[in-house]
Amino acid sequence: MALSAPQITELNDLIAEVEKSIAPKCEIGARDKVTVKALLKANKVTNVVQFFNCKREYSDAIISHFVKEKGVVKNRFHMNSQPAIYILK
Repeated sequence: MALSAPQITELNDLIAEVEKSIAPKCEIGARDKVTVKALLKANKVTNVVQFFNCKREYSDAIISHFVKEKGVVKNRFHMNSQPAIYILK
């Protein structure tokens, strides 16, 4: 995926924003907010969830960065090309 300079800047800004909220033992994923909340409720997951809006084409790159570079666990509800990144704390 070839990105232009403004796209790279936007992607780096979003990564920096998400990185501020990452803590040890967190899980990360991408999915729309309504679906994540419904899945968490249905599966009786009581973790706190935090959302970050992003462009669909950036969600896979952001998740890959945190999973590969930072060692964050990918959440089981993650899907590719989604409008929001979420962190379960």
